[in-house]
Amino acid sequence: MKIKQLVLASAVLATPFLAHADMKSMDDAALSGITGQDGISIAGTFNAQIGAITYTDADPKGGSLVLQGIHLPSVTISDDAPMTIDVVTNDVKPLGGGTAVATQQLSIGLPTVTGDVTIDAVKVGSTGASIGSLSVSNLNLAGSTVRVWGH
Repeated sequence: MKIKQLVLASAVLATPFLAHADMKSMDDAALSGITGQDGISIAGTFNAQIGAITYTDADPKGGSLVLQGIHLPSVTISDDAPMTIDVVTNDVKPLGGGTAVATQQLSIGLPTVTGDVTIDAVKVGSTGASIGSLSVSNLNLAGSTVRVWGH
C-alpha cells in the first residue's frame, strides 16, 4: 500500500515538469507572427422598462412633459458586432487645465443595437390625459465610444 501511495505522490509531483517538457522557445521571427487579444466583448438580448421620464420647465408656472411607460423589448446586440470593453491610454488634461497626462481609460465601444423603443403615454403635466404615444425604431449607436477614468 505504501508503494502505491509513493508512486501516486511521485506522479502528482512530476506533472508540472511533464507539462513543461513540450514547451519550446520561439525566435523573434516566429514570435512576430503571433498576435494576442485582450479586452472583452458583450452580446445578447436585453429587455428594459422605465416607469417615466419627466421634463419640468424652469418657467415660474412649472409646466412639465411626462413620458410614461417606456419599453425597450428585446433590444439585441449581435455576436457579429458586440459591445467591446478594453483599456486604452489617452492624453487627458487635468480638470482646471494644465499639461495633458497619459491616462488609462476604460473604453466601451457601442455597437449597432437593433430594436424599438416605445412610450405608452405622452402627457403635458403629470396628471393630464395622454396626448399620444411615441415609437423610436432601429436605434443605432454604432461607432460611439464611451471612455471612463478616475481623476
